[in-house]
Amino acid sequence: MQKNIWRNILFCLGLSAMAPVLAQAAPTGLQLRSEKSYTVKSGDTLWGIAAHFLRHPWDWPRIWHKNPYIKNPNLIYPGDRIVIIHGADGQPELRVISLHPQMTTAPLPTVAKGEVMPFLGTPGVIASKKTYEKLPYLAASADHHIVFSVGDKLYTAGLTQTAVGTRYNIVALGPELRRPGVEKPVGYALHDLGTAIVRGNGKHAAVEITSARKEISLGDRLIPATAGGTPHYFPSVPAHPVKAHIIATMSDYRELLVGQIIIVDRGRKDGLSAGNVLQIEQAGRETRNAVTGKPFALPPQKVGTAMLFRIFPTVSYAVITTATRGIRVGDSLANPRPAAAVGRATGNG
Repeated sequence: MQKNIWRNILFCLGLSAMAPVLAQAAPTGLQLRSEKSYTVKSGDTLWGIAAHFLRHPWDWPRIWHKNPYIKNPNLIYPGDRIVIIHGADGQPELRVISLHPQMTTAPLPTVAKGEVMPFLGTPGVIASKKTYEKLPYLAASADHHIVFSVGDKLYTAGLTQTAVGTRYNIVALGPELRRPGVEKPVGYALHDLGTAIVRGNGKHAAVEITSARKEISLGDRLIPATAGGTPHYFPSVPAHPVKAHIIATMSDYRELLVGQIIIVDRGRKDGLSAGNVLQIEQAGRETRNAVTGKPFALPPQKVGTAMLFRIFPTVSYAVITTATRGIRVGDSLANPRPAAAVGRATGNG
């Protein structure tokens, strides 16, 4: 430990001698901010750290250098110092200096935990009605109640090989999730009704309701409980070009702002992964040339960015990370690109 601390101190002292190198040009398209170092504080997020050094946080993997002296270089902790230097090839790199390796504080989350945590342990999305209908379900009760809540004991169908103590989410089929212009749904949202624990096994295994967020009825389905953990991944650009749309939201608001959750009509089958950042665009309105009177369409406008945090086969959950105006269902998403490349006016104007 003493050896590692001295190595990091010598590394810090060496930064002053590298000042001329820091002025070198960044790689093409990489826009660095003026800051050259930052000490991580409690409450920071990986998105915020990336934005501290980069105008485009999703460029983080291009300059992030995994420190060989740190056990897990993908985790950053309060107290760590992050510096920007230039490597042997003259290109900028970010390095983390852990001056307190003995500390055991929690690593930084990707974004504010309050924004995404409620959606990490929820049932999410199911592929089809047929898949839903094959799930185990609540089949009967010992009394004649219609609606059930915490503490009620029910009997199931389809849980014949489940151990006592196993936990399940109780779900109901939600609305279809459709991709614009495609008749077949890409999936169905699941209503998260509550949770249950298995109290007895057999042909009609007994379960007890342990939490209830909405009304629970006979016929509601059971899926294995999902463990929702704090996400720790850096912002990144998808490996391949992506064209997607916002097809649903987790809010009742018509227009969404930073921190709100959207459902995107692309997922794991499209090569997406957690941490990918997409640019949100709104279609340009139809207008007329003020001189000729001829109609033409204004180009699409970049209105924000969103980062994917939970990936399903055909859809993904994303959190809005920046917004210049209200984000709406139907807005399109694509790989981040310069504003000038978003689009050109079309028509005969």
